[in-house]
Amino acid sequence: MTTKTQTDAVANIVREILTQRFKDEFVFDPIIVEPKIDHDGDKYLNITIVFDGDQKRLDAEWTLGLTRRIRPKLMELGIDDFLFLSKSFIEKSEWEAVQEGRYFEPA
Repeated sequence: MTTKTQTDAVANIVREILTQRFKDEFVFDPIIVEPKIDHDGDKYLNITIVFDGDQKRLDAEWTLGLTRRIRPKLMELGIDDFLFLSKSFIEKSEWEAVQEGRYFEPA
């Protein structure tokens, strides 16, 4: 079972790693960590990273390897019962639209 303390710790790890790489080029907030179970019954962490900044400067090669950078820090905290990590980056303007109910998927 994953506690709020653990998901907060994961969010802090993600924020720390992103800040080390991107310094003050972006604001990463919020970072939402949710434990999930896939269709095979395997546990994973879904990490949603909301960012504010020039998306062109968000290094895709580096962000692809983010989960590889996160996993060792999770192991240090004893959070090792997740088969995999899923991450997504969402622009702040898009996130605000979702939160306000102005964004929807076409039918």
